[in-house]
Amino acid sequence: MNAQLMLVLLLLGVLGFASSAHAGPAPGPELNPFSCIGDAEAASEDRSIAQIRSELDKKLDPPFVVSDPLSIRAEKLCVIAQLKARVGDTDAIDYFEQAIFLNPDEPGYDLFAGNYYGGARGAKGPVLESAEKYLYRALEKLEKLRQRGRFRGFHSVVHERVQRALLTLYQQDGVPLLPWKAFPQASSGYLAPGLSLSTQVAISRDTRDGLGGSDTQAFTAEAGLFKVRRGLEPSARNLYDIVRQPLRLITNTELRLRHTYLGAIDLSYGTVHAERAALTTFGEPSMKNDIDVKQVGVAYERVIPLYPLFDLKLALGVKQVERRGVVEYLPNCSQTFPVYEARPSVSRFISSDKLTVSGVLTLMNIPDVQCEGQQKVSSYLNVRGRTITGLNLEYAIYSPLLLPALGLGSLRPYRTSTRGLYLSAGYVNDNEVFGDRRVVNETFFAGARLEGPGSYDIAFQETYYAASGTVIDNGGLEQHDPNISGTILRSALTITRRLTNPDETPGVPSSWGPFGNGSLNWVFPLSFDKVLSGYDQLENVRAGTALWWKVFGTGLGGSTLLVTAGYDYGYFYHLGNAGHRHNVGITLRLGWRDL
Repeated sequence: MNAQLMLVLLLLGVLGFASSAHAGPAPGPELNPFSCIGDAEAASEDRSIAQIRSELDKKLDPPFVVSDPLSIRAEKLCVIAQLKARVGDTDAIDYFEQAIFLNPDEPGYDLFAGNYYGGARGAKGPVLESAEKYLYRALEKLEKLRQRGRFRGFHSVVHERVQRALLTLYQQDGVPLLPWKAFPQASSGYLAPGLSLSTQVAISRDTRDGLGGSDTQAFTAEAGLFKVRRGLEPSARNLYDIVRQPLRLITNTELRLRHTYLGAIDLSYGTVHAERAALTTFGEPSMKNDIDVKQVGVAYERVIPLYPLFDLKLALGVKQVERRGVVEYLPNCSQTFPVYEARPSVSRFISSDKLTVSGVLTLMNIPDVQCEGQQKVSSYLNVRGRTITGLNLEYAIYSPLLLPALGLGSLRPYRTSTRGLYLSAGYVNDNEVFGDRRVVNETFFAGARLEGPGSYDIAFQETYYAASGTVIDNGGLEQHDPNISGTILRSALTITRRLTNPDETPGVPSSWGPFGNGSLNWVFPLSFDKVLSGYDQLENVRAGTALWWKVFGTGLGGSTLLVTAGYDYGYFYHLGNAGHRHNVGITLRLGWRDL
């Protein structure tokens, strides 16, 4: 906290606003800290941000009066802090600190400050190290209150919410291998290191190679390469062979070391096995081979608060990749190469809204093909390389919105708080060289996602894929190749029904054996891929359903399990009866990183 502000508070607390008649106010009555939350909600409910700011200005002029005892002053400052957090003021944490300073024995104010850093603040993740400082300090105060016989009924609620906040902070880490940060946490865990193990297992049979994958784009490019190799249009049988659903098994295990002074350091090992996933040669789609990938990596992650400017997330990593089965004509050819990746993000509040800018840079240093059995060809045909760059903008509108009161049978709008209206747009450039061909895939996307205010979320996104292919001659000259060029537009709609709302249980959820239910979502995705230019025989529509279930392993040190399972029906309608595809997948994550 600002040193001058601390000095002013000290003088105000001791002198009672410089009053010579009093040596200082008494500590005051013992208050339930949740009255701060209630008063802040009363000042913001059914109000616009401008109206909330007007209420805030009234409470700041003055924040308290000379006759207020310290506990009352602390409660009033806490309300101001909550309102400042609601309207996006960068000095909200200073008022939480003032409340803590004036009532240092009350752990509830530390809980609220921890929730501020763990919820409102952060870029693509919470400001974890700042949040845990306050949460562990709350645990320390709760332990002292028990020892002194001053532990009240509302302190049990504070304790549960502190533990829930820590469960949420560490939910991506996995199974704790050391006891200090494991559930149920104690104050001694703050400066102790955390060591945890996360694992992911995914099995699927799907035309897409992952969530959001572009099957139409990939299959269209392969149909173009068929024409390059054979000099003729692919037949219906060729297209049937191109549109494949390989059985994929993906595993990933990470060991995470976490310390409040360092951030998180990860060591990882992952594998991918995809049966008959690659075309051995583009000229004969019926010939397929397996793909196998192994990778070992190290990564670093931390969100750094740099307010009043912004919050900054650093996410850096390097992997050593060994893959087999991706080189045309050489299904047993193995390639080993490093992959370097950086995913920085920055975010800051603009009034009550939040702007987040994220980038990605991936460098795949793929070596030239050198494998036994390789034909004697010009060296330039063996060149490989790939670089991916991207930028994503997200603007989260947290202001109360005017929405129709459909549940009341009226279209008259009413002002209601939501979980956020998120507007996003971005660009990805994927530049890959393989032999005498280069393909630059550019992806432009924009969309919106409304979460709440009821139990439904709805998201819509338009994605424009533009592939520009070139053929490279021996001198390095590139000429446009229309066979591997084209544009595709994907329209996607996703409706989510929250069967179990995580906000309904702000404390530790009830346990079923070693697990407690965190959230359960029923998801309905729908998409349509329309080819705007290029080979249009592989357009498709897709619809399905999935369940996303998160449980807290309160009996397993607080490790979090995320289960996703779903079915999608895809139809490549130009192929007629041969175009039906039934896609299924299930993923189990014990801890996770980026979803």
